[in-house]
Amino acid sequence: MDGRCVIKAQMPVTPGTSIAIGPKVHFLENGIKVLYEDRTLIVLEKPEGVLSVATDYDTTANLHTILKRRQKAGRVFPVHRLDRETSGIMLFAYTLTAQKHLKRQFEKRLVEKTYYAIVKGKPALSSGTWESYLKEDESFHVHSSANPESGEHAITHYEVTSSQNGKSLLRLRPVTGKKHQLRVHCKEAGIPILGDPRYGSEQSAKRLCLHAQKLSFTHPVTEKKMCFEGSLPEIFNQL
Repeated sequence: MDGRCVIKAQMPVTPGTSIAIGPKVHFLENGIKVLYEDRTLIVLEKPEGVLSVATDYDTTANLHTILKRRQKAGRVFPVHRLDRETSGIMLFAYTLTAQKHLKRQFEKRLVEKTYYAIVKGKPALSSGTWESYLKEDESFHVHSSANPESGEHAITHYEVTSSQNGKSLLRLRPVTGKKHQLRVHCKEAGIPILGDPRYGSEQSAKRLCLHAQKLSFTHPVTEKKMCFEGSLPEIFNQL
C-alpha cells in the first residue's frame, strides 16, 4: 500500500490509497522458491546446504532430483551448478534442446552472473579483477597459480560495496565459471569468505557467506533477454 509492504491483514484502506499486488510466490519442497517457469525452463533460488545434482552419496535430497519428482515425465536437465554451501539463483531446462542452447551461452560467456560474498578484511583496491589458473587435486581441493600450464583460466571482477567491523561485502562477477573459483580467488587475495574453512576462513559463521544474487541469459525459444535478481540472505544483514 502506497509503496510499503503490508504484512497485517487488518490494515485499513482509505480513498486514494495506491495498492500493488505482486505475483504469487511458489515454493517447492525444502523451501525452494520458484522465480519463473514455463514449458522450456525453470529459474529458482537454491537454499544453502542443498546439492545441485545427485552424487554417489546423495541421490534424493538434491535440486535435480526434487525437480524430476515434480515432473510427470521426469525430464529435467541441469544447465549449471552451485556448490552445496552456496545459495542463490539457478537454472534448469525441461528439454535437451533448451539445455544445449543454455549451456552454449555459458560456454561462450554470454550469461551474466552476479554473486555477493562477505569476506574477512578488505582488498587493497575497492574494485578490480582477479585472474589466475585453477586446478583441482585428488582431494577435490582447488589450487590457484599464475602459470598458464598449471590449470584452467579463471577471471573474476570484484567490487567492495561496504566495509565495517573487519568485514567487507563484495559484489563478484565471474567471467568464467570454474569450480570453487570465487572461493579460491578471495582466499588468494587474502580475504577468505566467511564460513569457508576449506579455503582459509578462520572466522566462524553459520554458513558459507556466498550467494548467487543475479542471473541474466537469453531464452532458448523466444530469444528474449531474461534477468532475475534475488535478495540477500538475512544472515548477510546480521553479519
